[in-house]
Amino acid sequence: MNNFNKIENDKEIIEIYNKISEFEDLDKGWAHHNLAHVKNVAKLVESLLKQLGYEDSFIEEAKIAAILHDTGAIEGKKNHANRSYNFAKKYISDNNIILENEDLVLEAIKIHSDGFDSDNIIALTLILSDKLDIKYTRVAKEGYNVKGMRELQYIKDILVEINNKNLKIQFICDEKINKSELEDFYFIKKVFKAIIAFSSKMKLNTQVLFNDDEWNLFL
Repeated sequence: MNNFNKIENDKEIIEIYNKISEFEDLDKGWAHHNLAHVKNVAKLVESLLKQLGYEDSFIEEAKIAAILHDTGAIEGKKNHANRSYNFAKKYISDNNIILENEDLVLEAIKIHSDGFDSDNIIALTLILSDKLDIKYTRVAKEGYNVKGMRELQYIKDILVEINNKNLKIQFICDEKINKSELEDFYFIKKVFKAIIAFSSKMKLNTQVLFNDDEWNLFL
């Protein structure tokens, strides 16, 4: 069992994310920062880096950043990235986990909320993967009452593909979605900033689609 699998199945980590779920289910959050979310992020991190040809060892360490990146949300969303960083640093040390790119992993966790200007490949991949996990599964109980956030319930899937230096991201949305309300939601600007930052660093041509139509909102 590799380091990522050990962490993913660690009872301590599972318990943290279960407690985050309990907190968010008590109307304390708009979006889930639970185990399902961080696993989704890890899967997209793996997919993106594989498509870009990175080595398995590097990808595994990037996935570790993904699985630990929201542990700090156990005390709420505000400043959770910094708390996640502090937890991850201690957790890696206490469990004698040896990472070739430990500094990059920890930095990625620390800046995953807004580190769009970073040159850290793990960070940029984590940021993009995190921001793209905004389909219907992310909406917490309170989120259904929030303008903009509630529109995420109509995003059925988000397809991401890299082919010949071309990045294609397609949002598959139900016809019930209010596109204007979604576009006015502050988080969508973050999504596009993440796409631009990743594409620029990796020198990729980018296409974003809203269903089958070009979606050049901030590109």
